[in-house]
Amino acid sequence: MIEKHEKAGVSYRKLPQPGRWIGAALLALSACASVPEQSAAPLDKQEVVARIAQSRWDALMKGDFEAAYKLMSPASRSIVKLEDFRRKQSVVTWKAASVRKVECSADDLCAVRIDVKYAYKLRIGRTVENDQVLAETWLNTAGRWWYVSPNAL
Repeated sequence: MIEKHEKAGVSYRKLPQPGRWIGAALLALSACASVPEQSAAPLDKQEVVARIAQSRWDALMKGDFEAAYKLMSPASRSIVKLEDFRRKQSVVTWKAASVRKVECSADDLCAVRIDVKYAYKLRIGRTVENDQVLAETWLNTAGRWWYVSPNAL
């Protein structure tokens, strides 16, 4: 956009001000950056379940039993009360946990294998450490993934 102007009988061209172009460009770029890309592929269910399962184990390792309990399915929570869950989990010190594998046999059902390392005290006072692979069941109900306690199966 070049504008022609006359001033005191002299004709000259006025070039656009760079500040306007830069401001407009920055505004356009910031608008694009704030809109999520619609074509981005959603996470597949194995990745989603792996993240949620890992967050449950992260909560257990921190001793945040309430957060881990909230990830239990409603059916599991109807069988296992928070106080009982807290008491049972506090016997074990979870040292490490990482999701090894997630296999989904249906759209709403996944089996998760988790490598865990833990310690617990024997009645004689000695602490024992162990590592093991645990199996968990995760169920999708109404678009949300839940850990299913073995007591609820």
